[in-house]
Amino acid sequence: MQTQTRRTAAGVAYDVLGSGETTLLLLHGGSGRRQWFDFLASLLSDETRMVRPDMPGHGESPATPGAYRLEDSAAAVAEVLEHAGAPPCWVVGHSHGAHVGGVLAEDRPDLVAGLVIGDAPMTRGRMLAHMQSAYGINRSWRTLTTVVSSERDVLDGLLALEVPTPQGTATMADVFGGDHPYVREMAASLFRHDGDFLDAVTQRFTDTYRRLDEGLLGRLGVPVALLRADPAAGGLLTDADVEFIRTQVPDVRIAQLHGVGHGLQLQDPEQVARALRHLIADGRAGGSPARS
Repeated sequence: MQTQTRRTAAGVAYDVLGSGETTLLLLHGGSGRRQWFDFLASLLSDETRMVRPDMPGHGESPATPGAYRLEDSAAAVAEVLEHAGAPPCWVVGHSHGAHVGGVLAEDRPDLVAGLVIGDAPMTRGRMLAHMQSAYGINRSWRTLTTVVSSERDVLDGLLALEVPTPQGTATMADVFGGDHPYVREMAASLFRHDGDFLDAVTQRFTDTYRRLDEGLLGRLGVPVALLRADPAAGGLLTDADVEFIRTQVPDVRIAQLHGVGHGLQLQDPEQVARALRHLIADGRAGGSPARS
């Protein structure tokens, strides 16, 4: 998908594509980049306008070592929306992008029409537990961010990493294969990534996630929806996570994806696009919570 890269005064890279009455802000997950949404954007381009930033330290945006707290990234994203002249938009946040989107919605409600949480635990305690369980893979990714020879070398290193599976451990190559969009996008992202972001979410966790307190969702004055990946396919959210979100946002709209893991739009963009259409349409109309 050919788009023109734009930059804020701070150098944060983003693009705008598509047309339609609804504007979406697409926020990639941690260690990602805006191209994670390429396939999804192609499915929604005739009906929505989409703003896609590379958050600081990701993709084509400059590194900001020591400044990867949720509020730092939310402020950078707010500058993107102002620079783009975007109207209040639906924030679609994948994983870490949902945390940034939640802080953006609290700090700049004038810019946000609604929030879609993409398979992200929404309490600091649950995120800490996840980061502890994923510590090894995150530190391996950190090592791969130091590979400067070629993107191919990063891909080879990524494919050789061992990851947990229900049957034990296996390499990324065994689990996904070398041509899977998720693996190739991860390699491209890590090659362009500031490794200090991974230090921020592992070594400086408390400071980075200090805004992810248990009352955050309850303080938001916008509609909230949830894209839940399939736990059997690697989705992060437990039933307790979903129940917590329901207690904070009683009218939350939930789309349960089937056979789709935490990679969401990188694994099944068609299913994610269908779910987003229903969630956002229901949110605009103020209808009953969606289930799919």
